[in-house]
Parts: sequence; structure tokens; C-alpha cells
Amino acid sequence: MLTRFLLIILPVILPFALYLGYYLLTRGSRTDADGEMTEEELPWVERGPWAWLFFSGVLLSGIAMAIYFANTGPAPGDSLVRPSYNAPVIEDTDTDS
Repeated sequence: MLTRFLLIILPVILPFALYLGYYLLTRGSRTDADGEMTEEELPWVERGPWAWLFFSGVLLSGIAMAIYFANTGPAPGDSLVRPSYNAPVIEDTDTDS
């Protein structure tokens, strides 16, 4: 579960968290004198680059998975042993014969 969190969820959420932190640090105090603004008049911070944030999160997740899976598995030159099943030997314990 921790691996899934670190490889998938955290990289997708990270750009949104950074954007939220940036927005909270840079937003100015609004007054009633500002009035209603249309979508085009809003600062880009308030319009939010949501598609870019999601895309960058998916990209970060892909990079994290590529690094993780490139570093796992057997070392070069190691031999892999195929798993096999050995059936247990059943002894006849019948003493009636």
C-alpha cells in the first residue's frame, strides 16, 4: 500500500499541493471594491491550471514508476530459478492387509 501511495497518489497530488501553497502565499486580500470579474479578468492563479497540474502529476508518477521498476528485480548476471511443485509422498499406513 505504501508503494502505491509513493508511486501513484503522492506524485499526482504533489503539483496540486504546491499550487495551493503558492496560491495561499501570493493571493492578495480582496475587497468588495474589486467587484465581479469575468473568467478572463481573473488572475491566472485563481483560474487555475488544473489540466496542467494533473498532467504534471501523471508525468511525475510515470517517472517515479520508471525509476522504481528499473531498480527492482534480479541483478544483471543472476540466474532465475523457475518455481516448481513437488508433490508430497503419501505413505500407506493401512495395517489391515
